[in-house]
Amino acid sequence: MNHLNNFSGRLLSAFLALVDTGQFKIAAERCNVSQSAFSQMISRLEKQIGTKLFDRDTRLVSLTQEGRLLVPIARTLASDIQAMYGKLHDYSEKRIGKISIAALPSLSADWLPKILADFRRLYPGIELQLHDTAAEPNLELIRKGVVDFAINSVPYGSEEFDTEFLFDEPYYFICRSDHEFAMRESIFLKELKGCRYIHTLRTGSLWRWIEPHVQIIEFNDTGFEVQQLSTLAGLIANGMGESLVPGFGLFQFHRLGLKAVLVNDLALLRPLFMVKRRGQTLSVAARSLLAMIAANPPQHLLPSLKSPMHKTPSGPIEG
Repeated sequence: MNHLNNFSGRLLSAFLALVDTGQFKIAAERCNVSQSAFSQMISRLEKQIGTKLFDRDTRLVSLTQEGRLLVPIARTLASDIQAMYGKLHDYSEKRIGKISIAALPSLSADWLPKILADFRRLYPGIELQLHDTAAEPNLELIRKGVVDFAINSVPYGSEEFDTEFLFDEPYYFICRSDHEFAMRESIFLKELKGCRYIHTLRTGSLWRWIEPHVQIIEFNDTGFEVQQLSTLAGLIANGMGESLVPGFGLFQFHRLGLKAVLVNDLALLRPLFMVKRRGQTLSVAARSLLAMIAANPPQHLLPSLKSPMHKTPSGPIEG
């Protein structure tokens, strides 16, 4: 017999109320029920357990031997139930908990830490964990249940994942301050014909995103292929060429005094998504963090670019 199916917290509370007060009337008032209803509750508990718990007469209520055995068990159960509800309430009120997320390195270096710091100030009891990894490792962390969600640059519309669009990220032409385009606010890709182009690693995901849009442009190839944005910034700063980067990487170039010119071509936008396991329900705390992320797009985004205007690339992106 599964006795858990018969368990009732109200009957447990009624039992302890009668133990503590020794009177049906006072115990009924404590439980906010009538005396007759309270008496029925005690009778129901005794029937479920299969023995009398109280001896009654006109004036006194006393515990039977079985009733005395039940008291410490009942108090432990009541305490555990109270603790359970208290802990769940703390989770729902974001006083305690843990959130683990993954994000592309370019997001994790400047923009995301500010949001995490704001979240920590609001909810100091929530433990935060961040994995700054490329697109494919991000997906593996989701598959293994290591992270609650990831911020990735493509939706990965497979049966494994649910996605939620966050915003589109523009690209920028990066050059030195003495370049002919340095004082421009924006530029079209076709104007870059003949520039000394430094490639990102051609087997890398960042290159796979840009390549379909720039393959028809006749660059003067510098012969450089780099993986890290910091390396790219150093080469450009020392006059080795120019390149194209997504907006989240701009801080790497601003610190060296380089110029970032917005690329006007709307086809060259990088969409960013929240990605999680399909059917997974995020915790209250994780949903709050996600809402804060969605509500705080990076300042380099233009208002017109904060809604989906993109095409999905053929492969994953890292940046």
